[in-house]
Amino acid sequence: MKYLHLVWAGLWRKPGRTVLTLLSVINAFALYAVLSGFLSMMDGAIEETRADVLIVQSRVSQIEPLPISQLQQIRGVAGVTAVTPMIIFHGTFRTQQQRVQAFGVDPDGFVAANPGAKIPPELIAALKRTRNGVLMPRNMAAAYGLKVGDTLPLRSMFWANRADGTQTWPLKVVGVYDPEGADPIFSTASVVNFSYVDEGRTRQNNTTSIYLLRIAEPDQAAMVGQAIDRLFANSPHETKTLSERQLAQDSMKQIGDLGFVVRGVVGAMFFALLFSVGSVMMQSMRERTPELAVLKTLGFTDTGVLALIMAEALTLCLVGAAAGLGLATLALPLAKSVLPIHIPVAALMLAGAGMAMGLALISGLPPALRAMRLQVVDALAGR
Repeated sequence: MKYLHLVWAGLWRKPGRTVLTLLSVINAFALYAVLSGFLSMMDGAIEETRADVLIVQSRVSQIEPLPISQLQQIRGVAGVTAVTPMIIFHGTFRTQQQRVQAFGVDPDGFVAANPGAKIPPELIAALKRTRNGVLMPRNMAAAYGLKVGDTLPLRSMFWANRADGTQTWPLKVVGVYDPEGADPIFSTASVVNFSYVDEGRTRQNNTTSIYLLRIAEPDQAAMVGQAIDRLFANSPHETKTLSERQLAQDSMKQIGDLGFVVRGVVGAMFFALLFSVGSVMMQSMRERTPELAVLKTLGFTDTGVLALIMAEALTLCLVGAAAGLGLATLALPLAKSVLPIHIPVAALMLAGAGMAMGLALISGLPPALRAMRLQVVDALAGR
């Protein structure tokens, strides 16, 4: 610690250069933590989906309706313990930017087919008692300032035309549930009564967007899915059955290989940062060659000079990394409030600290070795 003032003086010999380099390091580590946290969040969402819950949708598209008459046939497939229809009822609230994810479900069937919903029985009972009731996740209710008893005028994106001629569906908030630990696919969605939506729309009555079903043995998911799809093969309403996990993975594939993109961006960023920090350290060492020679003349050993240069590189990288990772820790909780998935913040911070030390070692070692081998006579002679 007694040489800390030397390290500090070396870093701030050129304040402008140090500040710009520090900002580059902060930006790089903040971006690394946010991108890695987002990727971990997506991977966590896939891992937390249930393998014993299947989704039956139209082979054409998820929004292509399926007849409700298929319900009894699916229920009769061996291995199916519960099945319920679900209408995709997404819409907007107040403005187009305030999106509300919602599903029209049979309350009892939804709980039986999807135990990961984590909705208390008393809230399910309240939904059954109120025809136009809606159950909302707590994070959504808080974001829109809604509470039990309020009316949510939902403008549905799929069912804008109602039987009474209006385009807005007045939903009464009858319960707010905690989505923490719930199935990630439905943890950000509100739940309304299937019958209310089906009877209130002017088209495609007695149809459903998807069927949600639960099976007895998760390892039989593929076999049960194939049996269901065979039932409706070559019919006007062919189906495609996937587990929740497969559906989440397919959704990620439609976006692209996020892991490859994130790793590519982070790798390119740190490769550029390596040259930036390395060139700054090398330039600093060249400018201070006479000063380093004086230090050796005063009794500093070659190892001591090497340690001094490495300490400067470590301080620059660790301070920048700490600031960048600190900024990222403020952003990651915002993502968790939108999608309640566990983000391994501690693991990301630890990995970031390791990367900072690696960056300091690689960028600081060449100028440190050059300073260690510096000959006093040549340095003071200007050679």
